[in-house]
Amino acid sequence: MVTLLLAFIYVSFISLGLPDSMFGAAWPVIRNDMMLPVSTAGLISLISTLTIVFSTLLNPFIVRRLGTGRLIVISTLFSSVGLLLFSQSRTLIHLCIATAFTALGGGSIDVSLNNFVALHYKPKHMNWLHSLWGVGTTLGASIISAFVGSYGGWRNGYTVVSMFQLLLSFIFMLMLPVWNVHKNNNEGQIEQKRIVRSPLLVKNAILSVTAFFAYCAIETTTDVWASSFLVNFKGLSPSFGARGTALFFFGITLGRILSGFLSMKIKSIPMIRLSLLMILIGVIMLLSKMPTVLYLISLGVIGFGCAPIFPTMMHETPRRFGVEVSNFIVSLQMAGGYLGSAFGPFLFGLLISKVL
Repeated sequence: MVTLLLAFIYVSFISLGLPDSMFGAAWPVIRNDMMLPVSTAGLISLISTLTIVFSTLLNPFIVRRLGTGRLIVISTLFSSVGLLLFSQSRTLIHLCIATAFTALGGGSIDVSLNNFVALHYKPKHMNWLHSLWGVGTTLGASIISAFVGSYGGWRNGYTVVSMFQLLLSFIFMLMLPVWNVHKNNNEGQIEQKRIVRSPLLVKNAILSVTAFFAYCAIETTTDVWASSFLVNFKGLSPSFGARGTALFFFGITLGRILSGFLSMKIKSIPMIRLSLLMILIGVIMLLSKMPTVLYLISLGVIGFGCAPIFPTMMHETPRRFGVEVSNFIVSLQMAGGYLGSAFGPFLFGLLISKVL
């Protein structure tokens, strides 16, 4: 049963990643279809992230009432509805409503699965699971890339992923009994109820939340704006820009597969420092004048550097802060990360609106 549950969680991470890269990859075409300013992407990203922060902070209370399994079924269904609404959107208001639906689903899944895996599985699984999130994001961007320029364009891409999420929600519902394998192993729930009002008072909790804010600002800004950067600043085609986004997430995916093995040999801090160096190298490459194909490679390098940072920090949470508070600390870390995801692309959007 434990192996079956782990396989189920792996599929859940793919589902979680699918919608995350689609908007950034499709945005150059979406804004042309709807005649929106380029900086609007930052606004939509802000709405998405603030909605996710809301669902993230509520997560510990919802999990206690519904359980992780039921929450994932409901959240995947919300994601499916949001993506379908996105495919039918004709105005900015429609995009904002669709974004909110999708974000409500994504935030709840993210916190639930990360805390569950940090409590019950080894670090290698955290990295490999997040590599499957990378598989989902790579597939999402690749689907948009494939549909751009075809009949129905990006709308059909969103519809296809929406139907896939709906199918996954049904499968997850059938698999609900599998979650009972850890039903009697939820350490610290009594203590969690006692300290729910003061998790930020735990030593180093604020510093940890700040680290998640900074990392997620880097990752999401690259996700949302990489395609537009290649199209508007480097003069490349929208299809090529979407491939750049896909390669960024491919770098994350490959990096997390490898870091799952490296986590057995290398401690957390050296791995994070090496990752930050890789990101810096990739950014320097992207900003330099190079042959076109190297721009794609530079995004892959940035993704490869990003790969181990989030899962490594996340898996350390129960060990650093204690099992009894881990769910609340994880929810705060995710909220901090999502705020970074909101304000990073938003501020970058304001910056480039002054340049374009």
